Amino acid sequence: MGLPLPDLRPGDEVPCGLYFNLDEKIYHADPTAKGSSALKAIAIDPVEWKFDDLYEEDKDTDALLFGSALHARMLEGQDVFNAKFCQRFSLTTDGMLVTDQDLKDFLVEHGQSAVSRGNKAERIKRVLEIAPEQKIFDVVKETYDRENEGKIQLKPRLWGQIEIACRWVQQDPTLSAVMENGTFVDGAPEVSIFYEDRGPDGDQTPVRLKGRLDRLLRHAIIDLKTFAPRTKGDIYQLALKTIDSMRYDLQEAAYQRCWQIAKAAHEGGTLDIYGDEPFEGFLDECFDRDKPKWIWVMVKRTGAPQPLVLDWTPHFAKAAAASRIEEAIRTYRSKRDEYGDAQEWPAANPPFEVTDDDLPTWFGR
Repeated sequence: MGLPLPDLRPGDEVPCGLYFNLDEKIYHADPTAKGSSALKAIAIDPVEWKFDDLYEEDKDTDALLFGSALHARMLEGQDVFNAKFCQRFSLTTDGMLVTDQDLKDFLVEHGQSAVSRGNKAERIKRVLEIAPEQKIFDVVKETYDRENEGKIQLKPRLWGQIEIACRWVQQDPTLSAVMENGTFVDGAPEVSIFYEDRGPDGDQTPVRLKGRLDRLLRHAIIDLKTFAPRTKGDIYQLALKTIDSMRYDLQEAAYQRCWQIAKAAHEGGTLDIYGDEPFEGFLDECFDRDKPKWIWVMVKRTGAPQPLVLDWTPHFAKAAAASRIEEAIRTYRSKRDEYGDAQEWPAANPPFEVTDDDLPTWFGR
């Protein structure tokens, strides 16, 4: 049995430790801990990251919706998915009374008089008194909205793509043994880790860091990604291009770092564990290895939602990414200590002399 989950609200600082079943809103709203996306962005361009951190508005696009919904359906299960999402209201109106004139015509056909008296709501009431089973658009829509209040609405096509993707991933021979009904059932979903970094010697100003592992298995970490290639071609090469362009390799390094920190604390008896493990001894088995395998499940979100399973093992690329994450943490600490977290980090780009050797082959053609 783990410790009880602390009574936290979105915006509260989450205590250091490993969490099972921590609410995603609480995780993402922690005001000080930097996650893998932040470290990746700092590694690429710290000035741009800080500017976006201060001024960028939240994005709400079909791409983000697809990823969020797919995470809920594939990692947390059908019930969680249905509690968070619903299909956008859409149905055929055959045999349904839709307009106010439809209501009036219905009342006339059923021998009613003064059909124009009152408002539409009153006419709806009169129709239902005559024919309680008669479908009326306004009533059906109101019932649907009430039953799905607070849920995020997905376009029917998006809903269908998610269900197909889950079904196809379920059919993958590598993953079928750890899935049921399109959802991973082995391991633990959305495992959150919060920790402080004080530098290699433990004597530097602390940096709060975090990671949320999509699916923690005893031997591996599964990370679910969606991708939208701009061209058609070999799907494996298209997926690798996405990993490169989105620098998901840097995120993998940040997550592996979280796992290593948690392993060291667990072995030293200092890891606070909140929430319950899937079974007693689960973390003992997880950390009984030098490092976990990293498996990307990548689902194409344009056209057919084809899934790919990538076992990420390139030694040199992983080492280079890990080095850049360490540099990103040092950069963040340095910039934060110099400028603070609430101010821009000014750019310091020195003059650059452009020579023939610097020009690409296509220049001037």
